Amino acid sequence: MEDVIRWFSEVALDAEFSDSGDPSLLQKWTGPIRYSIDGTPTDQDLQVLERFCGFLNTIEGFPGIAPAEETWDTNLWIHFCTQEQMVNYLGDNFYGMDGGVTFWYTDNEIYDATICYRSDIDQYVRNSVILEEIFNGLGPIQDTDLRSDSICYSGYSTPQELTAVDELILKLLYHPEMRCGMTYDECADLIRVLYY
Repeated sequence: MEDVIRWFSEVALDAEFSDSGDPSLLQKWTGPIRYSIDGTPTDQDLQVLERFCGFLNTIEGFPGIAPAEETWDTNLWIHFCTQEQMVNYLGDNFYGMDGGVTFWYTDNEIYDATICYRSDIDQYVRNSVILEEIFNGLGPIQDTDLRSDSICYSGYSTPQELTAVDELILKLLYHPEMRCGMTYDECADLIRVLYY
């Protein structure tokens, strides 16, 4: 249980880059996610995305994710693009990366996000990047070196699916009793209750 708390706090209560707010407080989506895709995704890109969304929609408390019916309804933009386009969308911090995500939140409730994937990299690598950036865009934004098999491992790796621990992090984050703005101590106490 203490390992789960440590892992959860490492990835969900910190951030690589933060322009404002306090990333040490729990942040997540509370309303439905409606995504639009542009660029040139492959069939496999779309399959990886759809499979991940299917899993997300099974999580208790998750607000749901689906394609936007209208462009104006989009709150998650997914771009398959070049390196230069990605820097234009996300900023100079993302130069040299295979993908990236940035999101915006008020009172620790995420309400809008942009994800970019380089379309000029190998499909096998891109499969992993697709999983990682969506995972990060849901709230657990910090990479870590605690588990080399995780989708958010800070070193170079190309996992093709979430580990059981990655899935657990999302299930804990979106548990109905996990509230935006909770502190480390509050999250840890709740995880102990859920695991008792």
